[in-house]
Order: sequence, then structure tokens, then C-alpha cells
Amino acid sequence: MFFRSLRYWQVLLPVLAGTFMLCAFHAYAQEPAYTPALTGPLGLNTIPSARMDEAGTIRIGVSTLDPYLHTFAGMQIADPLYIGLRQTAEISSLFDSADHLYPGMDIKLRLLREGPHAPEIALGLQSALGHKRMAGEYLALSKHLGDFDFTAGLGWGRFGSAGHVNNPLRFLGAHFGGNRDLDGDNPNDPSDWFTGRNVGIFGGLEYFTPFDGLSVKLDYSADRYKAEQASFGFDAPAPWSAGLSYQPANWINAGLALQGTDKIMARLTLQSNPRDWPFTGRDETASVHLTDTAVSQTTASANLHLSPFGPAPKQLGRAASELGESNPQAQALDFQLISLGLRGPNVRLMTADLQHAHNHNGSPQEVWRNTEFTQEEEEKPKERKAKWPPLPNIWLTQDNQFSLAEEDTGLLYRSSLIAEARAPEIFEVMTLGAAFRLNLADNLERIGDLRPRALLPVRSDVDRFADRTIGLERLYAANFHTLSPQIHTGFAAGYLEEMVAGFGGEIIVRPFESRFAFGAEAWEALRRDPQTALNLGLNGDHVLTAHLNAWYDWPGQDVTLFLQAGRYLAEDVGFTAGLEKDFANGAQLKGFITLTDNADLDAFGNQTHAYHGISLSLPLGSVPYIPDGSTIKFRAQPFGRDTGQSVNKPFDLYALTQPLTLNHMAKHWQGIVE
Repeated sequence: MFFRSLRYWQVLLPVLAGTFMLCAFHAYAQEPAYTPALTGPLGLNTIPSARMDEAGTIRIGVSTLDPYLHTFAGMQIADPLYIGLRQTAEISSLFDSADHLYPGMDIKLRLLREGPHAPEIALGLQSALGHKRMAGEYLALSKHLGDFDFTAGLGWGRFGSAGHVNNPLRFLGAHFGGNRDLDGDNPNDPSDWFTGRNVGIFGGLEYFTPFDGLSVKLDYSADRYKAEQASFGFDAPAPWSAGLSYQPANWINAGLALQGTDKIMARLTLQSNPRDWPFTGRDETASVHLTDTAVSQTTASANLHLSPFGPAPKQLGRAASELGESNPQAQALDFQLISLGLRGPNVRLMTADLQHAHNHNGSPQEVWRNTEFTQEEEEKPKERKAKWPPLPNIWLTQDNQFSLAEEDTGLLYRSSLIAEARAPEIFEVMTLGAAFRLNLADNLERIGDLRPRALLPVRSDVDRFADRTIGLERLYAANFHTLSPQIHTGFAAGYLEEMVAGFGGEIIVRPFESRFAFGAEAWEALRRDPQTALNLGLNGDHVLTAHLNAWYDWPGQDVTLFLQAGRYLAEDVGFTAGLEKDFANGAQLKGFITLTDNADLDAFGNQTHAYHGISLSLPLGSVPYIPDGSTIKFRAQPFGRDTGQSVNKPFDLYALTQPLTLNHMAKHWQGIVE
């Protein structure tokens, strides 16, 4: 094995000891910058801590410690929640191909934030869903004292194979105290979590030196490499490690540590926060779309058709300026908000409040205080004019998907450019949409070479779709209707997405002042044939898929929790749970997991009932010469899975009704005078 015969400790130990002694004579004056451990989450060298990143942080990285090479991509999707995807490769040399691959999804949840006397406490699951070889759970406690950050914890599975003490969860039932397999072909799942006769104790500390970005890490692990010893007679290192972590800039971090006396751990990570992305999703000078303008003695009113590429309050402020300038005698301005034909609340603004705010004699809060939101449509006299269909929305999506969650092959990727157009509210009845996909690059031919292909594939023939240079992504007609102020519907028919044609619809119940929303959807999905021109042909396979949906807007986090349950495209039944975080500049983070009653197979006969992924969308609409709403997307999720797949529908009623809610208004109200 690599590094096995090398004795770097003779050099590294004196360097670490000298650095530590030198730093002890200096006072640390900066806030500590916590850095990752071996497999991605924040921690010491090889053990996790209870520390969490700032909400929204994205991190990718690579690390090595004999006998594994780890690659990972993770996100701090909310203040208390980290989700990561990791691919662990068993290799004999850094320059050889992997002998085995062990993908997994890692989760870390903060239970308690650090206080003056209380430690920070976090619960973590490595390979919560994934291969058993790397699976383990932990409870970590961390406390910052002066220039030091101390960590201690209990570990199950891989984190507790030392078996120091009995499993403290045995009192909950015999299930938790039974034997636990640390390896095997079946994936790790919730029935394995926190099980095993014994648990391990781990701990360590990090010293933050006076040198910017440099810290010293010491830790003691409870991982005894039992699966590796049983599988190929691995010579496990000593459980202690000592190393350095260096972060010269906010976006990069490197770590180097000695594990025992004969193995080296090395790690390199890159991180950023989408809130710092320099571009936005819209043109701030774009004109607003007003129709049905009417004027009474003291009030001017109009329908405001919202653009999907910016917050409603900012558009409302521009509309108020436009309507107020043409009607200077109006004391109040009334707007009926409309999002792609869906009608929201009536909003009444007082012109005096707006003028004071623009002249810096008032504030958005004062405008808010006198603003009225009503949900019942009021009959107003309108100056009806002939209306031409508005110009279509056109945008570009540079879509990049990669996968770390494959057991039969390494990194898979696909890059495409999607050009999409949507003509809304044609004659107030219909919306037309079309999109084309240009396939730029991929290595998906490895899927067809290694895996058995389903007789009636759902997405396992993605390599065949990627082979086509240009394909029709979508071509559809849709109708949207508001049944009541709280109930909205949408229906569509045509080519719905790259692999599916058909028809169906969605209904959502979304009260104006509620953080909850509920809905249902059903689609008759017709399978498209990748061997036909532009993928236009159908192969005769069809299925009815239907789901119940629920959403919750998490207060103070700009995060939406969503749950979907029902029948998927492979006729499997299960549920999808996830979180979506939105940023003020239009960036969006999303993580999800799907579990169903069917399983996908790989070339080794391994089964998985889970489908999971994380995605990042960054806006490009404010880049010169690029249309409003254009984005660059990065998706880390498996390729070619047939189970747990749903229609990538051409519209999302939750997103369309988001600007019509009180929460959206309050969150973005500052933009009313920008």
C-alpha cells in the first residue's frame, strides 16, 4: 500500500512539535476558521467535530489516507444541517485505478448551538445511505476555549469499531444492541443506524495559531479498520493523528497529518457561498408589464404581471413608480398580482408613503405599515384595451451533472446547454413553451458498457440521449387557473422533458399568510425514443404517475422543506424529502433523497432503494448579452437510475405562487424602494 514503507514521522513530528511550541507564545486574535476532516464535514484530521459551516456554504474536495481516496461535494443547506455526497475509492496506489468504490450520502445535524457554558452538539451519519464499508454514526461535542477547540464524541459503526463501551441505546430495544455488519453488498439504510453491541470514544483538539489560517490538529479515532482487516489483511495504523490545516484564503484549505507512525493523510478542499456570486437573475432596469389600467378620483389600479426572474416587491416598486408618474393625482395605487396567469392578492400602496421613502424621509417599513393586502377580487372600472400577447421569456441554462454515487464506475459527468422560451398568457388562455438541448460533453458510454439495461428503461438509457448533439427538450401547451385566492391549478400537454412526453396537471392549496402549502399532481407519461430524430418518437411505453405534495417555509432560514409521496415512473411507490435554500441574488441550493419499494442494480449485483442528490443553481441574467433568468447549474446525483424517478415537469406551481405569498413579500420588502 502507498506510504506503507515510508517513515515520514521522523520529519513531520519535529515540525509539528516545533510549530505547536512556537505558537504557544502568541495570542490568537482572530475568529477561528473551522476546517474539514478527512471525508468532508468539519472536524479534526480523521474525526468529525460538532462544528457547522455558515449556511449556504458549498465545499468540494479530495483527500487520501491509506487505503482510500475520498472525493466529496457537500453543502450547508441550513444553519443546522449539512448534506454531502462522497465517493470513496479503495486503491493500492494513487496512480492506479480503484479496486472498489464505496459511494455514500453523509448528513450532519446540529442539536445544540454552543453557549457560554454549553458545548456545541451535533449528530452525524456517514453513508446514511450508501455502502456499508464506510457507514457510521456519531454524536460529537465541541467547545471553544481560548485558542483551542476541543472535541469528544461517541461513534457507532465505522466510527465505533474500537468498541470501548456498550451501546448506550440498547435500552431502547434489542434492535440497537445486536450485531452490526461493517461490510457487505447490501447498502446501509435506516435499519442499520446507531446499531451494534459496542460504541467507540473519540476526541481531540485544534489549536488556532496566530498565523492567519494556520491551525494544529490532534485527534484520537475509534476506527480500527475491521472491515479492511477481514477483507484483505490490512495493517491498521495507530488511532492517533497529528497534523496541520492551512487556509490561505476563504475559498481554499489544505490539510496534512501523520496517522500513527507510518501513514500520511492529505486533504485539499475548495469552498464558497452562493450569496457572494457577483451576478443576479434579472435586469434591474427591465420594464414592468401592466394591463387593465383604470383610474378613479383618488385611486389608480392595474394588473401587474410578475416576471419569474425577480422578487415581487421590487417589481411592485417599479410598477408603482410607473403608474404614479402617469397618475400624479392618485392617493393610492392598487395592483392585482398575476404570476403566469395565476392571480394573487390585491395590493394597495399609499403614494405619499412611497414618495417619502424615495426622498429618504421615510422607509420601506413605513410603506409596509400602511400597505393593504386583500385576497378577494374587487370589481373596478377598467379601461379595456386590445391586448397583444406579451413577448416570450427566453433564457439559457448551462446544465452540468456529475455523479459520485456509483459503485461500478468512477466520476460520471454530462454537460449541456439548454435554450428555453415561454410565451405566457396568450389570449389569457394558454402558455406555450419550447426548449432545445445541446449536448456538449459526457462520459456516459461507460453506463452502457458496465450495467445491465432495463427492457423498458426509465432513465437507464441516458447515455443514448446524451449521444445526440441536439435534442428537443420540451414543446408543450399549458393552462393556469386560479380557482380561489388559495387554490391554483396548472395543466400541460406535449413533450414535457427530455425523456418523457404526455399530459397531466397539478393543484396547490396555498393560503396567503401560511407557511404551509399542500398539493397533488398526476401525469400520464409516454416514453420518448432516443433513436429517433430530435428524440421526437415514442417507444410505446407509458405509465401513470401521481403524487401528494407538501411544503413548509422554514422561518428565518430562507429554506423550504418539501415532501412528495406517491407512484414514480418505474411504477415504484415511495417518497421524496428535501430542502431548498434561496439566496437574495437568485442562487439556489437543493438537496433531496428518494426511497421507494423497488431497487436498482449495478454490475456487481448490489441493490439500492435510494436515489439522492444535491444541486446548485447560480444566476447569470445580469451578465451582459445573456437573457434574464439564465443560470448555470451543477447537480451531483446518480446517472441512469430507473427507480425513484419523477417527471421533470415544465412548470412548478409552488415556485409560480411563491411571489403571491405574505412570506415572500415580507422577506423582500426592502426592494420596494430600490
